[in-house]
Parts: sequence; C-alpha cells; structure tokens
Amino acid sequence: MSVAVTKSDEIINVREKVISVLELLSTRMAWSSARTLLSSTSLHVSRGWDETLASARKDVYDNAIWTAAYNALAYVAHDHTYVGNKHVSFFDLLNQNEVDRTRVLTWAKESAVSNLSEYLAYCQFSIIEAPTGKDELQSFKDLPPKLIAAEYVRNKLYLQFFSTRSYTQRESLDISKMTASQQKMFREYEELIGVKTKSVPCFDTVVIDPEKALVEVRIDFQPGMTEDKNTPAFERVVAEFNRITTKFLGFGALGAGLINLHPAINPMYLDEKCGQVTALGFVATGKDSSSNNRSQIHRTKTRDFRKDEFHVGGKSQVSRIDPYAIGVAWPATPPKSDLYLELKGSARAIYRGKLSAVTVAEIVG
Repeated sequence: MSVAVTKSDEIINVREKVISVLELLSTRMAWSSARTLLSSTSLHVSRGWDETLASARKDVYDNAIWTAAYNALAYVAHDHTYVGNKHVSFFDLLNQNEVDRTRVLTWAKESAVSNLSEYLAYCQFSIIEAPTGKDELQSFKDLPPKLIAAEYVRNKLYLQFFSTRSYTQRESLDISKMTASQQKMFREYEELIGVKTKSVPCFDTVVIDPEKALVEVRIDFQPGMTEDKNTPAFERVVAEFNRITTKFLGFGALGAGLINLHPAINPMYLDEKCGQVTALGFVATGKDSSSNNRSQIHRTKTRDFRKDEFHVGGKSQVSRIDPYAIGVAWPATPPKSDLYLELKGSARAIYRGKLSAVTVAEIVG
C-alpha cells in the first residue's frame, strides 16, 4: 500500500528542516549578527532567538519560501562551522624535518580524503544535521572529538571535528518579575546575576595547506562565555588529529612549529589599510618613563584608534608606542556580519625586554 505525499506534508517537512538549521545557528551565532541574515530570507524575525524559533514553528509560508530559506540558512550554517567564532593557531611544517614534512603534505594532498572515508562511513550525522538538543549533546560530552567531514577544497584539506563542550553563561535577572516573597528576599540587592552552564555543539577544524606547508587549528568558542577548563579543546583536537595521522603515517603530524603571532601586532597597528583598530593594548614610552595604563585594553566600536583624536594627541607627546594587543575590524555589507580579529599579548613581556608568545588569533564574523 502506498501513501500519497500531499503538498502540506512537503511544506511541513521543509519547515522542520528550516527549524533544525535555525536551532543549529542559535547555538553558534550571536543574535545581533543573525537578525539581518534571517530577515533576508523572508522569515518572520522576532526579538531574539527564542521568540524567532517559536514563531517559525507555527508560521505559515508556501513551499518556495521555506525551501529558499533552508537553502540560504544551510549554506551559512555549514560555512559558519568552518570559519565562525574561532581561536586559530598556526603550525609551520617547515620547522619539521624534510622527510616527515613531505609525507604529511603528500598524504594531505593525495590520500587523506580516501583514507578517511572509512571513518566517515560510520558517521551518524552530517554537519547540518549535527545534534543540538541537551540529551543528544550529553552523549558526546566525554568522547574525543569526532571526525564528521573531510574535504579537499581549493588546494587545502579541511577536516571537521565535532564535540560537546560546557560553557558558563552569566545573565542579569529581573527582580521585579519575581514573586513577592522572592522580591522581599532580594530587595537589598541592586543587581542579581544568574550563572548557568550549558552544553554546546562545537565544530573544530584542522586545515592543511600543502602549498604553504601550513596547518591551521581552528577551535570553536562562545563569545562572552567561559569555557569549562576541564576540557582543553585545543589539546584534544591536536591529539585526535595526531592519532589519525599516526594510523596512516606512523607519527603525529603536529608538534613543533607553533607560530608566534606577536610580531604581527605592530605591523597591523602601523598599516592604516589593515581594517579599523577597535581594540588596543600598548605601552607608551617617554623620555624618562613609560606607562601601560594598568595593562588595560582600550576598546571602541566605531572609531579607528589610529585616527582617534585623543590617541593621536597622546601619541605625539611620547617617544614611541609599543602595542602588545590589537583588535581589528573589517566592516561587511549586510546580511554578513563584520569580521573581527584580535591578538592578545602581555605588557609584562615588553617591560622585560623579550617577546612573549601569542599563539592564538581570535576571529569572529
């Protein structure tokens, strides 16, 4: 006996796919960045992720709108898992011996995708279908990062790992919305902060560039939230990647060669064509003294510190400026969000007269 699929069934099915992608994006993308993106798909946008998801579950559109929305959102969600909200570290394989380096790069270019197909054959889900529910995520919490995709694109090998991590979130609670007895209990407090821990689906990426002999390790992070320190994501991903390369090459591909990004900070500060400097930590040195403003990083959302009147005026009164931390923004045209890069060093290293390693670039957008 066959069952005819009605048009309403098709609409319900594609709507569920849209909701699934929205749930995935809600675990990764800040609402401020997502709002314009969602509006461009013709879907109804409410105040925040929760209300927008609730609306999507009951909204009525024709099949064409749901399908177009799914195609657009799935594309964004897929790409965001590779490049959105990442702490990026770089390994220069030129620091390894020539024999090992050649084997790693040859494997990445010629054999990796086919070798790893046996791993992926048992994969339970694709990137877009990754779990987002609390119970589903819990089952992955204590497992090593799971390889879920291996692709060779534009002369680079991309390996996508999935895992569950815990993050701590702080929220201001509205005392006025509490019961009378609760308000009485907290009446002496001007502000009440709630702290909660939630599990988040994370996508960590290892990218091998055979032409430049460079490996990028891109670790997911949640802006504004504190990661559970019991699960050092970078170490776990590197360990899993090395376990894979040991199986096929006989040795771990990553060890030596972690690049120090500190030497890039001052050139970025001096290059006026390099975005807008929206965060800056620096030591100002005068003829007889120096100051680092108590190691504070100055931030601005709209101005460029290179052109800021106060900063330029102060710079003119000292011998030199030595930046040890920098944040650079590149404005994007909606629906895309701005690209933001931050390198964080230490002022103490400058005072001590030796370079401090900065091995992580924070990239959002």
